[in-house]
Amino acid sequence: MLSLTADASQVEETYGLNARLSLLFSAIRLDSYPLVAPLIAQTDKDQYLLVRQQEQGNALSAGVPKDKIKFYAPWVTIDPRIVADTPASASLTSLVKELADGAAVSLAADVVYSHYRTLSGSVELVVADQDPTPVTAYEIDLEEVLARFATWRETGVHTARRLIEAVEHLSGLAEEFTASEDSRFSALKTLVADRSLDALLLAAPPNFTEATGLAQPDGTVALWLAGSDRLVVLAPDGTSGVSGAPVGQFPSVGAAVRELSRGSRTGVEDEWISVGLARELEREGAELIPVSTDLGHWRDIRDHEDLAFQVVAARASVFAIEEALAWTEKSLDAGRSFSELDINAVYLDKIVEFRTVNEIPFGIEPYFTNLHSSNRMLFPGPPVDYPITDETTCIQLDAGVRIVFDGVTVATSDMARSLPRTAAAKEAYNFFFDVVREGIIGQLKPGVVCEDVHEGTLRYLAPHLDRMVEIGMLGTEVDFNTEYRKRNVGHLMGKQESFANELRPGYKHVLAVGSYGAAEIPWRYENAAIGTEDLWYIGRDRTYVLSKR
Repeated sequence: MLSLTADASQVEETYGLNARLSLLFSAIRLDSYPLVAPLIAQTDKDQYLLVRQQEQGNALSAGVPKDKIKFYAPWVTIDPRIVADTPASASLTSLVKELADGAAVSLAADVVYSHYRTLSGSVELVVADQDPTPVTAYEIDLEEVLARFATWRETGVHTARRLIEAVEHLSGLAEEFTASEDSRFSALKTLVADRSLDALLLAAPPNFTEATGLAQPDGTVALWLAGSDRLVVLAPDGTSGVSGAPVGQFPSVGAAVRELSRGSRTGVEDEWISVGLARELEREGAELIPVSTDLGHWRDIRDHEDLAFQVVAARASVFAIEEALAWTEKSLDAGRSFSELDINAVYLDKIVEFRTVNEIPFGIEPYFTNLHSSNRMLFPGPPVDYPITDETTCIQLDAGVRIVFDGVTVATSDMARSLPRTAAAKEAYNFFFDVVREGIIGQLKPGVVCEDVHEGTLRYLAPHLDRMVEIGMLGTEVDFNTEYRKRNVGHLMGKQESFANELRPGYKHVLAVGSYGAAEIPWRYENAAIGTEDLWYIGRDRTYVLSKR
């Protein structure tokens, strides 16, 4: 029988791979890390690590033997040579079916619920249960939550105004900052009503902190109770520092949900909770309604309320990233010897410098970092101890920070710059700034549909593709439009990179005044991995490029 587990400690012990540190997308997806985390597959004869192909470069760089990895979800690339010698199954389901070879599949309780839902229609599953954990319920005062965020926002507005008062191209933006507008609970009520939910369980960090305004202790979840509009935190017995008034003790999370909710329809983050918790809830009579995407949208459409924090995040990012690459170029010109990790150290120092020089009175922390030399790989990934020399053809630094109050993330950023070292890469990079700022951001205004922006970007690129071929930055072996339609050219942004609202085919969200996001052209071909990405905000009168210095 094929057995699957997501145990992160077992992955690290067996393969030397810390998924949260070594894999890029595990760091980015704060609300759905378990969905993209690697799985260990044990067959009767062998054991493999199942990894999404977008993490291929990271898994191999971490030293995992290639013959012990099975890849799935083929990576989108305009250079097919990158993945030519590495097959990838079309999906996790197809890979599991292949490995199971007609037999049943055993799922550990720690496997994410979304995988269970996807696999259940294709293979026979034998699912393990989790041991119940006794919890204490604490009711959260909603007015206190709103007051906490309002106080933070007042600080953010004052700080952001001071930060951009001399930035000419952001003139007028400060008039759109607010500390008083807060629709988190009214929007949550709408979500619950639209899905006819009796209760909503919030376990993923961005959703828990967004609802409670509190840092999330290990194992703690929040429960929104429809009808009464009450918010309760369920904390494992013995958890210290939990705010709120105790309202009961229960033998498990499932039992608490059963006793506290008025009915069975329970919204759950299918891309976060484990199948063990899902089965516990079902044994207690819950009817589970997947709402991971709905909650992502709930956060995305309210991000203008935290615009001041988004601006601070964007300004911190553009300073730290551009300064780190300027140091890199100067160091190369001086003939110094250093590595990707040295560039990363400078980048981190520049975040601290930005906060110190500008007297920012709240936390600015790394969110994710994609920093690598094209000589090492064209796949995205965090930095490693790899030398940067005169032979380095391109360096990509695609990274974000998060703005933090008392352990609560109130904003994040995501932008990219590159240091191209060849004539062709330099020409392409300069052109991609036009694509991002004119071809993508130039389209963004109220009423525009996300997927239409993607199509408009392809039209903007079309007259220039022959030139990319001419200078060796694109081949003719793939249908560019077909391949690029498989990925986005941007996304909304807020408490994390949005996977609910992207600028890509199939995404119908209509942009409005207050929409905030990133526009990007990742271009990995031949000997250059180029990233060009800017943050934007649709204001009342115009669209701003927040990450332009």
